[in-house]
Amino acid sequence: MRMIDKEELLNIFLKWRKIDIELHGKELEWEPSLVLRAVNEAPEVDAVPVVRCKDCKHYNTTGCSKGFGWCESMDRGVSDDFYCANGAKMEDKPCG
Repeated sequence: MRMIDKEELLNIFLKWRKIDIELHGKELEWEPSLVLRAVNEAPEVDAVPVVRCKDCKHYNTTGCSKGFGWCESMDRGVSDDFYCANGAKMEDKPCG
């Protein structure tokens, strides 16, 4: 998967819109091929997938309140949506 910078892509479209209005006095409809080109040329973001605690094999919810558990890797309490560099996907849970 390639993740792009949404803000930069919107800036490209806003710049095109401004040029359309300056040159033609109105917004123009863009050809799909032009939009696809902009998406393909949009800058990528440096992102990596993370494993949330609720999906991690090091997470234990025994005796914990809903939405919280114990991380066996960090030896501390965490929320379901927390994540860390030691996250390891449980084998029986699908990604995403």
